[in-house]
Amino acid sequence: MFSKYYIELNMKTIDGFERFGCLELGSDRGFSLGLFAGLAGRPADDDTGVLHMDLVEKRNGLPMNMQVISCTVEELGRNMKYLTRELFKKINLDVPPH
Repeated sequence: MFSKYYIELNMKTIDGFERFGCLELGSDRGFSLGLFAGLAGRPADDDTGVLHMDLVEKRNGLPMNMQVISCTVEELGRNMKYLTRELFKKINLDVPPH
């Protein structure tokens, strides 16, 4: 069984949530969970938030949401900076997330 992990960026619209971005994290579950744990935001237990970040596992071609957070535009900006830095280190230096 082979899994891949990614983070979907979703925005609430009048038609529901629409995906506007996706970041591939690779196949390392521990790395993906650690990376997602470092993101700013709060659990998206309800649909009141406008911006959601979803950690998704795709196993045997089937996507499953693992965790979802809601964040503000400012938090999204900080999260993107954090994700870019950590993914750069993982790809180029094979360093785990902080």
